[in-house]
Amino acid sequence: QNQMSRKQALCQYLLAGGKLSILNGYRHFGISNISREVRRLVEQPFGVTLTRKKMEGKTKYGSYCTWLEYSLSHNRINAKGIKAMKEELTKKDVKKVAKMKAKA
Repeated sequence: QNQMSRKQALCQYLLAGGKLSILNGYRHFGISNISREVRRLVEQPFGVTLTRKKMEGKTKYGSYCTWLEYSLSHNRINAKGIKAMKEELTKKDVKKVAKMKAKA
């Protein structure tokens, strides 16, 4: 069985237009501190800057809460890093996995 590293899985998800949050970071990738890991596994090694969008909501008990949603902007500034992310996916003959859609 061919497995992806977390770094490769995050790259594939972001390149496909996925948006990362605390909830889907844990559900899909087993990452409990997504804010630290996107910096360590994506932004620093590839030289990209992820877009951060502040989200707001309420808990099931009615109290106000906020979180960040991370996405990859396909722009000129990130172009070199995006190319490197795509190259990361070709390492070790990684098989493509089904695109995940964030349901959170």
